[in-house]
Amino acid sequence: MSASGLVIRAGEPHTIRTRGITLLRSGHKEIRRLKRANHTPSIHGNKVWNSSFLIMDHLTRQKVTADQHLLDIGCGWGPLSIFAARRFGCPVTAVDADEDVFPYLDLHARINKVNIDQKVMRFEKISQKMLADVNIMAGADICFWDELTPVLFKLIRRALRAGVKEIIIADPGRSPFYDLANLCEDAGLDSRVVERRTKTPKSLCADLLIINN
Repeated sequence: MSASGLVIRAGEPHTIRTRGITLLRSGHKEIRRLKRANHTPSIHGNKVWNSSFLIMDHLTRQKVTADQHLLDIGCGWGPLSIFAARRFGCPVTAVDADEDVFPYLDLHARINKVNIDQKVMRFEKISQKMLADVNIMAGADICFWDELTPVLFKLIRRALRAGVKEIIIADPGRSPFYDLANLCEDAGLDSRVVERRTKTPKSLCADLLIINN
């Protein structure tokens, strides 16, 4: 969606300024306003999840170009989508099963003056056809239930068949994530798990499952 018109002042409480974007914490007045309007995410889309920052750093090292299409799965409030659109100027599609996260994504898009395509969709419904023009598929903190492991593995297989060149999933260390990594390895995919750290916006650590095609 389109974004314009909302200015967040430097030093304003409950804000995060990092990697060229501005994000809001759950205590910010604009976030509280959305909550009062009964936009209450139900599938853990209730804040900016930290693993997003490690994917941002990975994409920066990869030197993503403006002609690459990024699919942000389980986008939540959209920090990864916002970053990619603003930093690289590339087309971004944000997907989440919970429609109530999108007012928060729209808010961040307005603040950061970017446009993000949006789809309310479960992982199971992301088709090979939809993935056909995607270059990079990424998701942060999305493998938090055991039942999501086989669902995400099947999505990864569809993405590879569709020609997606790189898949990145970041997680702070949950067992379903490592089960997913093991499935990828056992299937003979070109996959690896790497530990990444950062000190901004605070000291963080997460593992990245990276799959190349």
